[in-house]
Amino acid sequence: MRKLSALWLVVLMSAPATYAAQSFQTFAFGRQSVRASFIYGDNLVTNVIPETDDDRFAALKVETDIQRRVAGLTAVAVTPSGNLFESKMELRDVAIFESALKNLEAIGRLATTGGSAPTLAARTATGAQLGNFSIPIPEIVQGTDQRVQVTNTVQSPYWHIGRIAVGCTGTLIAPKHVLTAGHCVSNGAGTWYSSLNFTVAQNGNYQPWGTKSWSRAITTSAWHNNADRNYDYALIVLSAPAHGGNSGWGVYSGGTHTITGYPGDKPFGTMWTASGAVSTSGSYRLCYQIDTAGGQSGSGIADGGGVYVRGIHTTGSSTQNCGTRLTSTVYNTLQNWISTYPN
Repeated sequence: MRKLSALWLVVLMSAPATYAAQSFQTFAFGRQSVRASFIYGDNLVTNVIPETDDDRFAALKVETDIQRRVAGLTAVAVTPSGNLFESKMELRDVAIFESALKNLEAIGRLATTGGSAPTLAARTATGAQLGNFSIPIPEIVQGTDQRVQVTNTVQSPYWHIGRIAVGCTGTLIAPKHVLTAGHCVSNGAGTWYSSLNFTVAQNGNYQPWGTKSWSRAITTSAWHNNADRNYDYALIVLSAPAHGGNSGWGVYSGGTHTITGYPGDKPFGTMWTASGAVSTSGSYRLCYQIDTAGGQSGSGIADGGGVYVRGIHTTGSSTQNCGTRLTSTVYNTLQNWISTYPN
């Protein structure tokens, strides 16, 4: 790993920021001898995770900051058949990697990947009906509900957003890669969810590009084993491209943002959106008073009118909602996961 970290440093400082991460050597994921444990069923991730400290999160404070960062850069992956893989980050690698990224940020080189339109034609909506079923989910609405239903989901930027069968939202950041919350793929106590199939641009019963099965899910060891919400993000790899396109995404840099997803307090399978100011909360989190509800976990926190994802919605409270910030570290970690598992 030490040679790999040295290469990261050289590449980061020499390559254009947009493509630097794509030039990295891929992470080495080793097959584990144990098998994965799954929780089976659809619509299981329906409760709002609180942003306030709970006992599990408070327990993490006994660990050193560097231990948490090592776990945050260590990745775990699973296949539907239960095969497990791990990419272990070493202490020395963390220091080199983070130092290189800080140097890039200091000179204003914040990475962004552009989006692209679908290449596959959408099915017609003839005969499709909007569902009228909704799961009883606690809302995290700040005062008057500002969410607006998206009635045309087959236009930019909505056509890259979809529903995950476990009861979450995700965004295509590559044709076969769905960005979502870590708690949408793992319960944070070492067990995975099995229902991770993805339906892009769903609108009630209308599924313009159908549903794609998943081939692999990846999240951080910090989330999977310790429920550390500073590292609550994940990537779902699909068995085939959802429609050939993907959203733009990149490092957070401030401004007004939009959160769009599939709230469980609205008619089943319908997409809703709301916008507002977003601010940083420490080094890892973004917070806002944009209205959400359970089912929107994993939604992108997007700027540019919803075109560029800069964070992942994860938690809520009576005073604010929050999510995982796309830092340079998170961006480059995701790029490496995509490069490691392109299929």
